[in-house]
Amino acid sequence: MCDSVEKDEAEWRSPDSALLIESESELLPTGPTYGSLRSPDEGITLSWRELSATVPVKQSHWSSLFSNQRIQVIKVLNNVSGAVRPGSLLALMGSSGAGKSTLMNALAQRTSRQLTVYGEILVNGRRADGSMAALAGYVHQDDLFVGSLTVKEHLMFMARLRMDRNTSKAERVARVNELLRELGLHKCRNTRIGIPNQDKSLSGGERKRLAFSSEIITDPQLLFCDEPTTGLDAYNARKLVRMMKEMAARGKTIVCTIHQPSSELFGMFDRLLLLAEGRVAYCGTSSGALSFFDGLGHKCPSTFNPADFYIHTLAMHPNHEISSRARIRRIADNFAVSDHAKEIEQIITQQESLLQATTDLGECEPILTNVPKKVGWLVQMWWLTWRAFVDSYRNPAIHTVRILQKTLIALVIGACYSNVELNQAGIQNTQGVLFIFITENTFPSLYGVLNIFPQELPLFLREYKNGIYRCDTYYMSKMISLIPGFIVDPVVFCSICYWMVGLRQHAYHFFMTVLTIIFTANVASSCGAMFSAIFESIPYIMLALIPFDVVLLISGGLFINLKTLSPYVGWVKYLSWFMYSNEALTITQWTGVTNITCEVAEGLSCITDGQQVIAESSFEESHLPFDFLFLSILYCVFHTLGFFGLYSRARKV
Repeated sequence: MCDSVEKDEAEWRSPDSALLIESESELLPTGPTYGSLRSPDEGITLSWRELSATVPVKQSHWSSLFSNQRIQVIKVLNNVSGAVRPGSLLALMGSSGAGKSTLMNALAQRTSRQLTVYGEILVNGRRADGSMAALAGYVHQDDLFVGSLTVKEHLMFMARLRMDRNTSKAERVARVNELLRELGLHKCRNTRIGIPNQDKSLSGGERKRLAFSSEIITDPQLLFCDEPTTGLDAYNARKLVRMMKEMAARGKTIVCTIHQPSSELFGMFDRLLLLAEGRVAYCGTSSGALSFFDGLGHKCPSTFNPADFYIHTLAMHPNHEISSRARIRRIADNFAVSDHAKEIEQIITQQESLLQATTDLGECEPILTNVPKKVGWLVQMWWLTWRAFVDSYRNPAIHTVRILQKTLIALVIGACYSNVELNQAGIQNTQGVLFIFITENTFPSLYGVLNIFPQELPLFLREYKNGIYRCDTYYMSKMISLIPGFIVDPVVFCSICYWMVGLRQHAYHFFMTVLTIIFTANVASSCGAMFSAIFESIPYIMLALIPFDVVLLISGGLFINLKTLSPYVGWVKYLSWFMYSNEALTITQWTGVTNITCEVAEGLSCITDGQQVIAESSFEESHLPFDFLFLSILYCVFHTLGFFGLYSRARKV
């Protein structure tokens, strides 16, 4: 842990730490490429007027379905107005349920579909559009990472996808190393992020600082932080807030919800917004809050932390709800007619006037100024695929166990079916082992990928909502990362089992068998990926997948003669990769075979050549190329449906 070796803040910000960078090229200074601002006049004034928000009251499914009553709503924000200028560090505070997170999410335009927001949100006097994600950084309270990456790899990944597409490699590296130094992460830059509370993983403080650095890598003009100090000790919390204050001093606009800050931390915020019961209790300078509350008869004792005093004054106290609501209403009503409220309205009016003046002069610029241009589709694909491969193959133990399992199963099957003969019993044995080839490479592939999207869905939704990459590039990167494993597994399995069983001893037949099983494994994995993307949890996936799986298995051509299938269900076989794979393997093994011995009693039917075996299985020799074609089509269809399932879930958030 690099926390354990950082002795004090002087070491954390020591100029000598620059000597730890690997090369001089990594010490390039940051510049306008990152969107840095040099004076408050160049920054962003964020303001909002009469902002209200409602959420529907939760109802049972049946009552909402059959009730004719209008849906009841709860008002979580009530005519909230405020403003924060460049160079300001605003603390957004209030007791639990006051509406802090709702307000910040509304300002950042990251609300859920259940939340309805009314009112105006203005950026430099202009209505904010839907591209706030490109304008602002957003530091979440909970940290989400790909644990197999190292600290530096994660930041380089973010630099590749989030920084301006015209930024050079040297500038990206310089920015990453600058953040590693500034946030005290340089000593653990090669440590895997890992999973919390596990060995060889970052501490909570390091993860917080890494999450913070991920959002400021483009040096955004506007930054939202949702309780960034939660889970940090006093020392690391002070370091983080001090860095935010330094960013604000460079002209950034920073809005930060914070829970129970110490008096020292609270003193670092120059602006304060207090919410209570969805209303503004105070919005202005931090120093002006004491005199405002004092004027209303709520004097903060000299021994009290002002932050604790405000929260206590604005809290709903149990068994005193009526008096608490009356007190909150009186404070909010007094603020609404105070000079502080008039100052907010003056700021908003001033920004609108400046916008109107520049519009009249024809000098109006878009809201999104100095915002990084997104990288192209291929760049996103490249780096997402790189991350997916690293995450998939960085733990060699898992893949070693997989190969050993395949080897063991192949040896057992090979021993059971060893040296199959070309006779009547051998026909059944051969057809049976060919179908086992299919099932043993279907089920591990199918069920082995079911957790691929549910496990990483929260991270994907966050990064997608942040505009880091597109949904199609993410899905395709996961799809590509699966392919190598489902090539290696069939090759290992067939290389052992094929020769032990004694199937046709020719390189062509072996190659075609391996190719068929590779197609089978990848089609099965695409089906599993589809269910993984559409359904939100493993229990729901299994509920839908098992019946689907059984139907396809039955229509594979081993358990039932395909010609006898009812017309009502016969079409199902065309969805079954079991059928296409079984037909391809049967054709491969039996085409050209003419010497099947007949040892049955005289008068009984006897199969003497491979053509009869193919016909008895309801297959046709000419179908071989079509089997591979339809396996390819199934692969594409399953992945296409999986993509649209994932895309639909992403759009609903």
